[in-house]
This record gives sequence, C-alpha cells and structure tokens, in this order.
Amino acid sequence: MEQGISEELKERQRYWLDHLRAASAQGLKLAEYARVAQLDSDALYRWRALFKRQGISIAASAEAVPVSFAAVRVATAEVCSCGGVTVYIGAQVHVRCPSWPDPRWLAELSQRLQEQR
Repeated sequence: MEQGISEELKERQRYWLDHLRAASAQGLKLAEYARVAQLDSDALYRWRALFKRQGISIAASAEAVPVSFAAVRVATAEVCSCGGVTVYIGAQVHVRCPSWPDPRWLAELSQRLQEQR
C-alpha cells in the first residue's frame, strides 16, 4: 500500500490523483495537462495542494508508467508545395502538415497505428 493512501481512498480522490500522476509522467505543467485533458486547471491545483498537505506523492512511480520507444530517423524535411512538411511513419503512412506537428500527437498516432497491426 502506498504511504498516506488508505484502502478507502475515495473514487473522486483516485480520479484526481491519477490525473496528477499522468501530468507528472508526461512532464506537462498542470495548466497544459488540464487543457489537453479538458479538466478544470484550478481543481487540479487544489487537489495537488491537498495531496501535498496529506503527504501523498503525486510523482508517477516507475512501475506505473509504461515506457516505449520508436526508432526515428531524422532527415531533411520534405517541404511540400503548400509550404508545410511531410512526416513519414513507416513505409505506408505519410502525413502532410502545414508545420511540424506536436510530438505528443505524433506519438499517439504512432501508437494507434501499431495497435491496428
């Protein structure tokens, strides 16, 4: 059992603790995580303060965070006639974007493509 967390930890507390740990694991500021996850950032900050006062760690434990890596080859960006870039994911998927896409979006896209294999 984790220090400071009882078996009776309420579902609501677990919900916010899980979100705080996800933000920590992703290395995001709470405001940014709240925006992406469509949560109330003030609520995240309040829950973080509450857990801190109770001595509950919000840092994601190493066992709880799955880590995966993908081989990446960086080459000169192919600039399309529209002025954007083309991102190649494997041999089959080519994504044209007006600018470099967010790395988190690319990681999620790559993960979902791997799940479909």
